[in-house]
Amino acid sequence: MKKKFLPGFVLALAMSGVFGDVSFAVDMALPAASQAGAAPAASVMTDVPPVLKTGGWSKFELLSSADKAVFIEALAGLTGVNYEPLVVSRQVVAGMNYDFFCNAKVVYPGAEWYPAMVRIYKPLKGKASIAKIIKIEIP
Repeated sequence: MKKKFLPGFVLALAMSGVFGDVSFAVDMALPAASQAGAAPAASVMTDVPPVLKTGGWSKFELLSSADKAVFIEALAGLTGVNYEPLVVSRQVVAGMNYDFFCNAKVVYPGAEWYPAMVRIYKPLKGKASIAKIIKIEIP
């Protein structure tokens, strides 16, 4: 393939079970039916990741601006391969683990895009760093 993998490809992978038991669906509370005296529904569209249980991974979802900042911080100075994050899953530990599903391309003429998973660890204090990068082989 010479073109970038599209988010639709990521969705197809998720539906085929490549990512295990994850979903790209957005978890939102639907506004309650209008009732007299009912409190207005809280806004569900925020840039804050959902609250996670320690050690548990979130569903894969679109990146927030905070996720993008962590990705840029961890990959600063990395040369040889361009990574373009598409979706992210998070795990609360003593800090935060991030799994970014990415388009990746080695930096040389004629190189093709391929899918990759980039795991980043962000400690409570300090800079984010790459924990591992896995090239995803597609049969």
